[in-house]
Amino acid sequence: MYYASLLCVNYYREQSDLILKNLIDTNININISIFYEKQDTYKTIKELTYHIGNIGVELKENNQNKQDIDIAAFSYNDAKYIRKEMQINNEEMYYMYIYLSVFSKDKKELEYLLNKVEGMTQSRGIQTRRAYFREEQAYLSTLPIMQNHVDLKNVTKRNILTSGIVATYPFISSSLFDENGIFIGTNIYNNSMVFIDRYNTSKYKNANMCIFGTSGARKIILYKTVNIKK
Repeated sequence: MYYASLLCVNYYREQSDLILKNLIDTNININISIFYEKQDTYKTIKELTYHIGNIGVELKENNQNKQDIDIAAFSYNDAKYIRKEMQINNEEMYYMYIYLSVFSKDKKELEYLLNKVEGMTQSRGIQTRRAYFREEQAYLSTLPIMQNHVDLKNVTKRNILTSGIVATYPFISSSLFDENGIFIGTNIYNNSMVFIDRYNTSKYKNANMCIFGTSGARKIILYKTVNIKK
């Protein structure tokens, strides 16, 4: 079995959806590890205040070029925003680390899956870096042994507020499952079983269904199956 790992090093500033949803829904062999480290609120606010004061002095100096001023102003506004959220909205700050390990029995397939996962993460605003010379540490960090290696932490550390952690919630499912439903097949996206109770009036407005498929796809068999009445 061959493994290759990706380190998530940056994310979109604003997330309106679960950033790991497409990875969890896929049927690719992949291990995902997420670590959170809660920071001391008093110490964090104190450091932010000191940081804001230093940058404020730098912004008043005239010997900096335009790029330096823009970067300093960006950092200054970020620090003020984080401090405001922690002081007024009772947010807490965490350090977050996300690691992805893809595995396969074939090297060529592994490279294909790795490229596919990289494309999926980029589409969700996640910037990744391959774990060159850190493959062993990354592999161990994605095992359920609660090991977050220091060599990886220095590369992937990212601060995040409590409200932002919601976007990394990993326990989601796009399966179609009704408790008293009839098994009609598997989901092509994540291989989950599909059970539908089309006569459940509390969930569906009516029992009507529309079935599409190519010739020989056994639409009639599916039609007869789902029309079994209780």
